[in-house]
Amino acid sequence: MRANVILAKAIRFALIGGATSVALSTSVAIAAEDGAKVERIEVTGSRIKRTDMETATPVTVLSADDMAKQGFTNVQDALQSLTSTTGAMTTQSVHGFTPAASSISLRNAGASRTLTLINGKRLNQYPKPAGGTDNFVDTANLPMEAVARIEVLQSGGSAIYGADAVGGVVNIILKRDFEGVALKYRHGDTTEGGGQSDRIALSLGSSSERGNVSTFIELTDTERLAATDRAVFGLDTDKVPHSKYSQYSSYGARIAAQQAANGTTPTGQRVLTQNECEAGGFLWTGKTCGYDRSKMRDLSPESTRFISSTNFNYELADNLSFVGRLDFAQAKSTTLIEPMGIDNYTVNVAGDKITLGVDSDSSLTKTFDKTTGLGGDFKNAGDGDYTYIRRLHEFGNRGGETNTRNYFFTAGLEGVIADDYSWDTSINYGRTNVDVYSSGFATVGGLFNYLAEGTNGRSLLSSISKDDVKSVAYTPFEKAQSTQKNVQANISGPAFELPAGSADFAFGAEYTIQDYASESDSESVKGNILSRGGSSGSGERSYWATYMELKLPVVDNLVVDAALRYDRYDDFGGNVSPQLTVEYRPIDELLVRGSVSKVFRAPDMHRVYGDATKAFSTVIDFKQCQALGGTPSQPNSDPNLHKICNELNIDITTGANKELDAETGYTANIGAVYGGESLNASLDIWEWKLDDMVSDISASKAAREYETYENMITRDALGTITHINTVAQNLAYQKVRGLDLTAGYGWDVGDFGELKLNFNGTYILLSEGQTDPTAAIDDDIDDGGLPQYKANLVLGWYVSDFETTLGAYHTARMHGVGYKSFKKAALDKGQPFDESANEIASQTKWNLTSAYNITDAIKVTGGVMNLFNAGPNFDPTDTGWPHYNRSSYDARGREWFIEGEVKF
Repeated sequence: MRANVILAKAIRFALIGGATSVALSTSVAIAAEDGAKVERIEVTGSRIKRTDMETATPVTVLSADDMAKQGFTNVQDALQSLTSTTGAMTTQSVHGFTPAASSISLRNAGASRTLTLINGKRLNQYPKPAGGTDNFVDTANLPMEAVARIEVLQSGGSAIYGADAVGGVVNIILKRDFEGVALKYRHGDTTEGGGQSDRIALSLGSSSERGNVSTFIELTDTERLAATDRAVFGLDTDKVPHSKYSQYSSYGARIAAQQAANGTTPTGQRVLTQNECEAGGFLWTGKTCGYDRSKMRDLSPESTRFISSTNFNYELADNLSFVGRLDFAQAKSTTLIEPMGIDNYTVNVAGDKITLGVDSDSSLTKTFDKTTGLGGDFKNAGDGDYTYIRRLHEFGNRGGETNTRNYFFTAGLEGVIADDYSWDTSINYGRTNVDVYSSGFATVGGLFNYLAEGTNGRSLLSSISKDDVKSVAYTPFEKAQSTQKNVQANISGPAFELPAGSADFAFGAEYTIQDYASESDSESVKGNILSRGGSSGSGERSYWATYMELKLPVVDNLVVDAALRYDRYDDFGGNVSPQLTVEYRPIDELLVRGSVSKVFRAPDMHRVYGDATKAFSTVIDFKQCQALGGTPSQPNSDPNLHKICNELNIDITTGANKELDAETGYTANIGAVYGGESLNASLDIWEWKLDDMVSDISASKAAREYETYENMITRDALGTITHINTVAQNLAYQKVRGLDLTAGYGWDVGDFGELKLNFNGTYILLSEGQTDPTAAIDDDIDDGGLPQYKANLVLGWYVSDFETTLGAYHTARMHGVGYKSFKKAALDKGQPFDESANEIASQTKWNLTSAYNITDAIKVTGGVMNLFNAGPNFDPTDTGWPHYNRSSYDARGREWFIEGEVKF
């Protein structure tokens, strides 16, 4: 019972107020202390059932009670709070490919390398990949009320679970035997306005002598949070007061003269006056006719979600049970951003003729008389080429309505053979459908026909009538679906006896088929939609795997665990992933642990099978801006130079690369866990490395660091960027090393109840990589955008029927995303570089929640999240809106909620 002594102490003093790496089941602790037979459970990170949750690989546990006490509304919020989470994709990404979905990245490995499970079962991947390339599991549609606890394996798990487990594993354990009826209602709002939410949760459960059926239903409604709701943080305008690089968009209404190859620039075209600009619905910036985009943008979308999960288990015989689960989720999310900004239409002036054209389609041209054509915009213009630049505000917001339906079904058998051998087998099916309907768009050809209509055509500087908008408007759509079919079986139990005890084993196999299909409307696929890209693609992949794990008690206080898994993909061949772990207990209260494993990961399906995705991006052309004498991200009196140095709209291509290789590497961990009478703590040092790591370089980064990524960039004859190819590629390697520290202490304060304090922290010691073996090593911490450490401190006070929890969530100071580029630009010019002025300040958010049990059946909870109304910490080097790191910060500000629960 040596291990169980530590377990009992750890449980007894586990901090209810926060994440902890100790066991949750008090029944296990009581059984251990009474000397009774201890129930064996499966812990994330191992297939072998055991009596001790503290293993050689670090597992952080968030119980349902933990999450409720800290005020988290959903699974995503809880996972984002973990200090090991180094990045999160949230619904703030209003301009992205997946504005309605959420995910997290553990240990800076990326969302696609963080495996998410429910009850140990793989979940279906979201059919619209992040960034057009990265597969991930959407955490926005996972049930909250059905959750018993979340176990987070903070180490690689390829030898146990296969691919996608490089950064770690999130295993959501659902309630198994809920009985009764519980109704919960929660209302939340922000003190600054916008983002109000309501959630109703109904839990139903019924048990018999042989089984249980439990159903959990949730309905959540959240209103939009508009940029105009956050004037307190300066986000209601493009000209953010906290960022010297913020600028109003020059895509208002104007004509730009294109510089000729000989260096001359034609002059004489029509320029809007301030009165004409403002009368047309634009913004006069003092130099040109611009636009304030933030007045039309969401910070997070309006959404409704319905989630249901039904779990069932029935005992067919004494040692045989039928188990299963049926999940359904449906969500609707509507995101609004600013109207289209275009520069697709060119005009060539030659003598007394002008020719209207389209830069992407040479077949669309029409010639007019110079004096009367196109509203007379070019009657005084000299020979040469010009570009219309216009914000088509008459078309209204560009909107995207995303409808998601998620299905999951699992059914299987589990039992015990000969009292000692636990086995289970299951079939699992998951499917996700995503339909996206967009508004506020027009086709390239449709608007060309409008401009070219009649003898003289129309000026693009003139207002567009409602009838003309209606005749030109186009509604793009996209339908995407992904499915996963899986069969798996596992058996575990004692293998043989050793002097120090029983050697336990686990053996299993699984077979999986994954497929996806994505289809856009024909005009989007052709790239014919103004300010929008699109793609279609499909693919199928199957793989099978077999694995074995053996736990060997070498001596009384030393256990070695070895695991081996073989995966065979139909498109990437086979791979063996071994793992070795060691547990050493010199005294009852102390566990010293270590692990090392090999990891293997086939590239995401969308990276291999998807069609090329055509899209648009806004970049700063650092090279051309400096060559022309401008200053990147600074106002420039010449509108064309301002455009190159601030907001150059370009075409980009992202999507599949069929030449990608699989990623291979290792993960390692060494640490110690202490469980005493009042204090329990853990310290772990970890590292992972991937060779041939698949990644895509963003267009903005390629433009900033043009010397490294010049092969991705296409420039015109004058040297200005016109296109960037951002398709995925195998980089040389990526390595991340860090340290995790947890500590908890409990006080019994007599009549005043109990106080419990919990600390969790993660410190990144190293994060580096290479784009190719000959390139310089990139230091992610120095480059910017990655906080070197995060820490949480949670204090809970529990007295009689009242409890209150105060939590502090700290994100460290970090370099801005443009730190490396700005530093290089300053040093190249021989100018001093102020490091502190190019860093993002640290931030601590405080949450306060309290709850009171009025009776055994009625409970009231209330709380304030972000107690001191901390806004996003702005990045002094981020030249793009909203000028802060959306994976680390948000602009919701202070929130409050009230929640009531009634049990019947």
